[in-house]
Amino acid sequence: MARTIAEIYNAMATTKADMQELHDWVVDPQNPSYVMDNADQLLADLRSTSKVAIWRLFLYVFAVGSWTIETLYDKLVMTIDAIMAAKRPHTLRWYAEESKKYQYGHELVWADYQYSYAVYDPDARIIKYASAQEFNGKVILKVAKEVGGAKTALTTDEKNAFSAFWNAWRDAGTKLEIKSLAADQLRVNIRIIRDRMVLRSNNSLLRDSSVFPISDAIASFGNALEFDGILRMSKLVDAIQAAEGVVDVKLEHAWHRPAGGTYSEVDMFVNSVAGHFEIDIDASSFVYVDKTVVNVEE
Repeated sequence: MARTIAEIYNAMATTKADMQELHDWVVDPQNPSYVMDNADQLLADLRSTSKVAIWRLFLYVFAVGSWTIETLYDKLVMTIDAIMAAKRPHTLRWYAEESKKYQYGHELVWADYQYSYAVYDPDARIIKYASAQEFNGKVILKVAKEVGGAKTALTTDEKNAFSAFWNAWRDAGTKLEIKSLAADQLRVNIRIIRDRMVLRSNNSLLRDSSVFPISDAIASFGNALEFDGILRMSKLVDAIQAAEGVVDVKLEHAWHRPAGGTYSEVDMFVNSVAGHFEIDIDASSFVYVDKTVVNVEE
């Protein structure tokens, strides 16, 4: 980690003090042969009307230069570490990051002992979300694109082309399974106490009928979930509780269903099959209790 300018200056001043041939070049006017120079003393002298020895300024310039080099080196190391973490083959993270570089409709070209694209086309990079896990000796790669701000499964053509990409790009001998499914469905029964001095009966704001805080909170919660992460029911309650006009929230029941599957009850959390969730509003039950009276303690 880069040292401060003062630390570098003081280190050089200490080294100078240990050199017998430089003992005549000192700073302290009270005891020229005893007190050692340091960064604080230099800054104090610079603010005074006295002259500062030119060798001290040289030391300071060298200290600034050394600090600049050490700071740049720290940034270089951080950049290299980040690149290595993302690009190192045979890691799960590498499979996820490389998936996002796939260009739909572009041919892979063999050059310099590896496959690459002849043209960089960011609009063709349809994979926006990707995760990789290892299960029973096989890499499970979950991917999704984004349509209208929502996570969406690849079409059949897109998935087939993406699979062909990985047949060429994967490490030799690696068993790879690609999943791109419609969102897992979450059905909930929730009781919400709302403040009728803030919300209408249709849950829009009294001061702005175009804003629906509860619906917006539920939608934002789903979009903000980490791809292929764990859905914790307490976090859903927290998200609704934070919506304007909501007094209290109680989650009574919750059920989870993967695409094409059946609903099963959820206790505290659930892992997704597709890597992303969608709350089935039509199948869910939201019971609203109005709070209209403000309790005043005596």
